[in-house]
Amino acid sequence: MAYIAVNGCVMPEADARLSPLDRGFLYGDGLFETLKVDGEKVFFLERHIARMREAARFMKIPFPADLDFLGIIRDLMEKNQIPGEASAKICLSRGRHEGSLSLYTPSSPTVLILTTRRASPGPTAWEEGLSVTIERELRQNETSSLCRLKTLNYLPYLLARTRAEEKGFEDAILTNTASEICECTTSNLFFFREDRLETPALACGLLPGVLRESLMDCMEEAGEPVGEVKMAVSDLPTCDEIFVTNSVVEVFPVGRVDGDDYPGRERTRRVWERFQAYRDRLHGD
Repeated sequence: MAYIAVNGCVMPEADARLSPLDRGFLYGDGLFETLKVDGEKVFFLERHIARMREAARFMKIPFPADLDFLGIIRDLMEKNQIPGEASAKICLSRGRHEGSLSLYTPSSPTVLILTTRRASPGPTAWEEGLSVTIERELRQNETSSLCRLKTLNYLPYLLARTRAEEKGFEDAILTNTASEICECTTSNLFFFREDRLETPALACGLLPGVLRESLMDCMEEAGEPVGEVKMAVSDLPTCDEIFVTNSVVEVFPVGRVDGDDYPGRERTRRVWERFQAYRDRLHGD
């Protein structure tokens, strides 16, 4: 029996109830965060909560600061009998629709937390790398403040990923209205060009990922700062290695972009090992 938490109450999934008038369901009016969990450890929880809190302020949704997110996630891990790696998802919606279509301050927001068992990619997957294609139709609007928010309205990303899978790829690279590279559908991008590690600049219209920020802090601490750049699709062949980051997979190499292969792994592996040490030091290992 799976357990989830609704507004701080941990219960069997079968007993959970959300209003059919919840604004998250009706309009995608809400936010979410996805975190990596390993046993008792919930990685970068403070950064995820800070990002959600800031986004909630922008969207005029009261943030439930009194909830014990760490305690709830650990309780869910225990009740769901997940001893090892998992992902935790925190969703915050405006709650039950109160009649207005504006972003009014709600009387009772909805908070949903769930945990899902997962396993890290094996060595074969690492060597093969992620296969991605360039999404040519859907574009990120780099002038919109919404591209900085991790909202429940995830349809553009889902559509881009589906189109990629229909073409035989695992993910898609999204560009903006100026044809500059932004991100993948669930991850940020990093590139090695010559001796420099780079990532698309926030001004390109990408979601500033928690792992992106944490990895950049890690490299800055090591004396190898990451350059934030604007890169066109035509610049991709100048890259020696490409990898993606998100909070669950953390660091994972890209093996193919459309018809071009990127077999290099050495520098990506060094970054991954350095980041693991940085992450574990911050979380008590």
